[in-house]
Amino acid sequence: MGIRAAFYIMLNDLRLNLVSPFATILSLIVPINFLILFVLFAIGGAKVPVSVVVSGSGHYDAAFLQALHNALTFHIHRASSVAAGQQLIQNHKSVATIHIANGFSSAVAAGQTAHVPLTLNNLNKDFADDVRRAMPLAVLNFYHSVFPSTLPFNWKEVDTYAHNVTFLGYLAVSIQTVALLIGGLLFGGRGSARDWELGTMKELMLAPIRPWSVVAGKLGAAMTNGIASAVMVLGALLLLGLRPADWGQFVGVTLLTLFVFISLGVAIGSVAKSQFVVTPFAFALGLPLFFISGAFGPITWSTPAAAVIARIFPVAYANAAFQHAVHGYWPIDTGVGWIWTILIGWAVLALGVSWLAYRRATAKH
Repeated sequence: MGIRAAFYIMLNDLRLNLVSPFATILSLIVPINFLILFVLFAIGGAKVPVSVVVSGSGHYDAAFLQALHNALTFHIHRASSVAAGQQLIQNHKSVATIHIANGFSSAVAAGQTAHVPLTLNNLNKDFADDVRRAMPLAVLNFYHSVFPSTLPFNWKEVDTYAHNVTFLGYLAVSIQTVALLIGGLLFGGRGSARDWELGTMKELMLAPIRPWSVVAGKLGAAMTNGIASAVMVLGALLLLGLRPADWGQFVGVTLLTLFVFISLGVAIGSVAKSQFVVTPFAFALGLPLFFISGAFGPITWSTPAAAVIARIFPVAYANAAFQHAVHGYWPIDTGVGWIWTILIGWAVLALGVSWLAYRRATAKH
């Protein structure tokens, strides 16, 4: 009887969600918009646009230009003259003009000081500091490539991981977390609150069914909608070229994470009893938590206060689990066993709150 009742409650919620697809639309629009913004942010902010004027044609001119490329900081535009470079700065198409002047190669070959004029647009301090940090690195790269014997030291890179993860690749995986977070809170919360608003919750209370059947039915409908939304967001990630390193783990993390966030949504909806409260609450709670919970990098790279807050909630652990499923490493110092325990614990806690809210309301009637 309990399972059958839960099944029909789930079907009814799915039908209502189909008639009123507000939560479905939001659960797709928000993460897709974030994905577009993150792509633009990663592309636009990855390197500093600079113009380089090369007046000479010597060996060392080309070597210094290559050293600028190897600094991995500049997006280089070649300019025909210093005036053309200045025009790019004036048009806000370049942060700096680097001039490898005529005579640079001969001065270097003669062991004389060779000056490299740099005109910097210091309006944006962050970009200006990027240039200030990268220029000494370019000089070091130059000497390391053309006069390696003059440097009494060298460095040897030892990679901790087998592959690099791009900034865009890291950000894009976080999109799956925010999709499940917003979708779970909205699907679970609005589905529960709707019954209180429509008065159908009283009918469920008077019906000869067990309390857990109501909660299970709400969870089933929200999980069905949430999985459909998650599959669409996954399609967008696949179009970006991202592939989970472990598909089984990715699917498992998706289902567990979605269950956690839907459970929280059902708890919020059961307590608030209003969709008008659930919707803004989902965004007011979900988005700040998402941004401090490792969306841009490991939480330990953030401020200590933000890291402490992030560790309290399940979003940080969900994000870390997705990064491991896709990229194969854990961006958090919490043990794997504890991560799963915390996520499951949050789901049990949220379900307990939902059940208690329903039981208290039933007792009043």
